[in-house]
Amino acid sequence: MMNKKQITYMMIGVVIFVSFASVAFAGEANKAQAQAEEQSKPNILFIAIDDLRPELGCYGADYIHSPNIDKLAEQGVLFNRTYCQGPVCGPSRSSMLSGVHLLSFPGSPPWSTDELAPGKITLPAVFRQAGYYTVGNGKIFHGEGGQGCWSEAPVSLGIGHGKFHDPESANYIGGTKNRGPFFEAPDVSDSTYLDGLVCGKTIEDMRRLAAMDKPFFLACGFIRPHLPFYAPKKYWDLYDREKLAIADNRDLPQNAPKVLRGSGEFHLYGDRGIEYNSTEFHKIARHGYYACVSYVDALVGKLLATLDELDLRDNTIVVLWGDHGWNLGEHNFWSKHNLLHTSKITPLIICAPGFKKKAKTESIVELLDSYPTLCELAGIQIPEHVEGKSMVTLLTDPDQDWKKPAFTKSAGISITTADYSYTEWGGGRTRMLFDLKKDPGENINVAEDPNYEEVVKELSACIKKKAVKK
Repeated sequence: MMNKKQITYMMIGVVIFVSFASVAFAGEANKAQAQAEEQSKPNILFIAIDDLRPELGCYGADYIHSPNIDKLAEQGVLFNRTYCQGPVCGPSRSSMLSGVHLLSFPGSPPWSTDELAPGKITLPAVFRQAGYYTVGNGKIFHGEGGQGCWSEAPVSLGIGHGKFHDPESANYIGGTKNRGPFFEAPDVSDSTYLDGLVCGKTIEDMRRLAAMDKPFFLACGFIRPHLPFYAPKKYWDLYDREKLAIADNRDLPQNAPKVLRGSGEFHLYGDRGIEYNSTEFHKIARHGYYACVSYVDALVGKLLATLDELDLRDNTIVVLWGDHGWNLGEHNFWSKHNLLHTSKITPLIICAPGFKKKAKTESIVELLDSYPTLCELAGIQIPEHVEGKSMVTLLTDPDQDWKKPAFTKSAGISITTADYSYTEWGGGRTRMLFDLKKDPGENINVAEDPNYEEVVKELSACIKKKAVKK
């Protein structure tokens, strides 16, 4: 029989054991809770498409074969008026992915996030820091991008502006740096071209990431419909070239300033003996652009089908965006590189579980608003340096009164409002104003029209208030 001292020691031991057991149990419970919370965070599928303008079925262009992107639009909110911060790949992406406006940079728009926002955490990096596994395939940044973005080395698969695969193309090599002809339509599989390889790699990654015990941020960047117009023949066959309508405003805008120019990008490629800006050229170039759009649409469809196959859709935010607009023969201009409305406006679709579906908004937003939006949707604190405005409320109420102009910077600075597109160069010494309600094709520059004097003053003041002085 134990004495009082032995009983006391035994009781102390029991208390200690129970205490340690409670601590251990609490630790395991907290760990399990943390894992559960991490697993409940939404995944992000981030689809970037180079040079894609908002000319798709879901944007009202019923002659475009884009069934997969159209279906995606029905599953979320389509933004009818999204504007880039720079009408060229590098600056636009550096702004969007850093959350810093190009107007915050006093010189020419920089092409890298490291130059635009040194020391600032980028969008993929903030998700990685928050516990996400981040993977980047294809063209996301214009180059490798900021430090600390990816959980593993990004894969570009050698993507540049195009390798061509038609054996007969060797007879047409030309243009700067022998980049090849500006179009080709070989009868090949989707995986022949680099975008098809990027799609395949992203699908492999999606399957791998789905089995992980943490959420993922999976970025997939497609090059097409960027020049050159290379796509498998079956996508060209979706269109009858002779029935394609071409731009009906091929003249320069009336009163256009001399600084308004087109891009010389087409001249980097061989012309196959086709006269630049001839009617034949307009037909072929438009056909090639549309074929490339349909090619990329098919690849997007493969990504979304895999997302559904893996039963990930209910916990995955899908974002599809273009990095800037594109001129498709309007005013005989091609590509981007200017501050016309067609160069600034770009597609954006956001599908977030629990938010609106089959919805559209006419509210003006900027691409760099995507950064704070994704952070808020994922419950991640928005970094202090981010200049964009979260669009989450628009995902709830697309028709709300959202008053915000958009700013775009290139050689000049442009502001877009619900009614106007206004641009000035040299601090306002040269200016351009289009009344988008009366003249959506931007055919008459009314900056010097006395009837628009007050509009010019107001919009110029907005630019001066927003812009950083050099």
